[in-house]
Amino acid sequence: MPGNRGAEHRLVAPGLQYLGQRYLLPALLLSLCIIPFGLTGAAAPAIWLALCTIETQGGWKRAAAFLVSGLLMLVTALGILPGSERVELLPPYSDASGNTIYASFNAGKAVIAIAVVAFMLRQRGWLHHGDLLYISAAIALPFLLGLMATGLSPKFGAAIVVAATVNLLVVCISEEGFFRWILQRGSEELLGSQRWLAVLLVTAIFTLLHTGWAASPLALVLVTAAGACYSLLWYLRRNFWACVLAHWGVNVLHLFLLPYPLPG
Repeated sequence: MPGNRGAEHRLVAPGLQYLGQRYLLPALLLSLCIIPFGLTGAAAPAIWLALCTIETQGGWKRAAAFLVSGLLMLVTALGILPGSERVELLPPYSDASGNTIYASFNAGKAVIAIAVVAFMLRQRGWLHHGDLLYISAAIALPFLLGLMATGLSPKFGAAIVVAATVNLLVVCISEEGFFRWILQRGSEELLGSQRWLAVLLVTAIFTLLHTGWAASPLALVLVTAAGACYSLLWYLRRNFWACVLAHWGVNVLHLFLLPYPLPG
């Protein structure tokens, strides 16, 4: 009947409007990342939609969204897509002690970070007072191990300040989005009551994916310790931003106070 069709239209239209405002409009805005980053920028809306699918679907669709999100992040971070070249912001810092710090960023990781932040702002999983002690412990343990192993190497410069800022906004957010929100959460769902095994699994993968940067046995031990702390922090607190801050805290202390890169 005509009256019924009108009612159906009134029901469908708000649904489409809600869908557009909640998913399509943000994805369209994120697609603007194509302008500065080329084809790599197209990963931003794709990653964002995959992350949203994880939270709105169940069963095999949720599992597939975990897989797609992880693969998209990995391909984007590894620089496989065009437009993922490193962007240098300042000349590197170097000194007589052998420290060299680059004020640059991986464009692929920047795209991931943009998508992750856009998604996390909707999750509203902010920090709690109870997180602070755990964050402090996750920062202190790797730093103290590094300090005992390498000694102090204090340094300061504009390039280091820029590198520290980039580390928070690009490196830590993108890496914790991959390792914690996707890899560790997804592994926990597969492992069920044995989810503690995800701490070991993700720590091993974290170390493996950092072998290009941490090539010496000492560096690998310290990277493994840091990765284990981040994984344990997620296991105990399940707060994304807590893991980001712990990751950043370790990296900032390394940048300003320890030899960089770690000695071979």
